[in-house]
Amino acid sequence: MSNLPHPVLDAQQDSAWYLAYTKPKSEEIGRDNLLKQGFEAWLPKIKAVKPRRRKAEDALFTQEAMFPRYLFFRPAHPQQSISVVRSTLGITSLVRFGHEFAQLPHDKLKQIAQWIEQQQERSAAELMGLQPGTAVKVVAGPLAGLDALVRMTAQDRVIVLLQLLGKDHEVAIPYQSLACA
Repeated sequence: MSNLPHPVLDAQQDSAWYLAYTKPKSEEIGRDNLLKQGFEAWLPKIKAVKPRRRKAEDALFTQEAMFPRYLFFRPAHPQQSISVVRSTLGITSLVRFGHEFAQLPHDKLKQIAQWIEQQQERSAAELMGLQPGTAVKVVAGPLAGLDALVRMTAQDRVIVLLQLLGKDHEVAIPYQSLACA
């Protein structure tokens, strides 16, 4: 995590947040432009594991938008109009329910932010759902195509139980070489 102020956890006021719908893959552009216009804006991102088929040293973790094409924003002061948001670069529209703009109370967003903070500490095994007893399939490497059972997880590898030549064998396999069966 960065040492930058968190727009939700460090907020001084607790007014509701609005929801903006962005153009495809433009969440960061929309957020940055809202910030330039003086709004508070938050794009919740979660830690995810991306399977890599290259070298084992490749980074497994990425940050992805928790709600693709959506971001939260609110005026920095009560006199600031939200009407300019509709024409902000990267944003398609404001989310509405009938004639009312969608709003989320600050405490709900704070709960989401706290969950994300906890989620950032999770290991690759937890993010992928690889717990002892989980059935997996080897998707890369010389054992590709074989079914296995997770025995235990380590920092950068998973120990799986494979049946080879009529016997059970424990084999250490990189996370990126496995998929849940």
